Formats: sequence, C-alpha cells, structure tokens
Amino acid sequence: MMNERSEKRWEKMRAKGKRHFVVNSGVLRWGLTTAVLYSIFVTYLNNGLTGILLNDFLRTLLIAVILFPIGGYFWGIWVWKWQEKNHRKEQ
Repeated sequence: MMNERSEKRWEKMRAKGKRHFVVNSGVLRWGLTTAVLYSIFVTYLNNGLTGILLNDFLRTLLIAVILFPIGGYFWGIWVWKWQEKNHRKEQ
C-alpha cells in the first residue's frame, strides 16, 4: 500500500514516463552506483588493505559498468510494474 506522500511522488515519476524511470532509476542510479560499489568491494576483497590496485579496480569496473546497468534496466522495469500495480490498487 502506498501512503499519500508515496502516491504523490509516484505520480510525478509516472508523468515523466516509463522509459525515463527505467533509464534514470534503473540503469543510471541503480546500475552505475552498484557497479562502482561492487568494483570497490571486489577489488578490496582481492587485494586487502595493502592497497587497491588501480588496474584491478578498472578491469572490474569496466565489466561491472556493462553488466550492472543491464540488470538495472530489468530492475527498473520490474519496479515500474510493481509501482503501477500498487497505484492501481489505490485507485
């Protein structure tokens, strides 16, 4: 269930359209943010505190920047559908 504040926020996002939501929330916000955080975390796990190697980080980041935004696209579509379902229930 959506509260009034969530409903208003969703209405604003909804007005911009599905494509805008999927690209901004899924691909850019979720995908790129997760790619960077994942790359830092994996590089740290592989190298420990002795030093994060730039080459390892960049290699991991390159792969992550390709894969996580793809996942973010599907995540964005799923969230859009979920939010629309909740929105219809409220109407």
